[in-house]
Amino acid sequence: MASSLWARLTWSKALLALLVVNLVWTLSLFCAPFTVPPGSFANQVGGANVIDHETIWQTFPLYARAIYTIGDAQCHQLYYRSFWLNGNQMPIDERMTSMYVFANLGVLAAMFARPSTKTGEVMVNAMPSSIRRRLARIPSEQAGAAIVFLGLLPMAIDGFTQLFSGPYYTYESTWTARLVTGGIAGYVGGLLVGAMLVTIRQFSLEMEAFRARMTPMVAGGR
Repeated sequence: MASSLWARLTWSKALLALLVVNLVWTLSLFCAPFTVPPGSFANQVGGANVIDHETIWQTFPLYARAIYTIGDAQCHQLYYRSFWLNGNQMPIDERMTSMYVFANLGVLAAMFARPSTKTGEVMVNAMPSSIRRRLARIPSEQAGAAIVFLGLLPMAIDGFTQLFSGPYYTYESTWTARLVTGGIAGYVGGLLVGAMLVTIRQFSLEMEAFRARMTPMVAGGR
């Protein structure tokens, strides 16, 4: 049992590396707030895709500085949309934290799905049997696209409704909505990237098998 599990995890070195890197990053999101004193990063707001708290990160030890700087580059870090640990905001907000956590599950699902040279087919194979039966009615690549679309749709609706609040209506997403929509999107994102790596690995194996079959034929024809 243990050997078959390890064989599945190491079947694609690129996929295993992706899982390890994302697991380390995800764990760091929860560890970094405990490496600085309470209140070191609190009640802050910023812009997305820009490092705007560098003066704060300069006071942090190297590990926390690296994690918070990477988080700053990705996220607006709004305190009222963030989880708090040890009296500090986490490096990224609730939705993005949920995305990274559940992306690990998506990668694992791709790891244990039946391999194929088609990304959509791998994604379908990773779904529960009840969903697979429904998706079997459409081509695998279209099914994969549907999984991605439906996985990202709740986050898009929640995020854009919040973004485009105006004078006639105001909508502020709840932490539960951010957690759920981020989790679904993260899972689908991890599954998509994982399925792509599975496809690459399976294609490589099938090409190796093809060359192995052709070599005796070529040698015999000389």
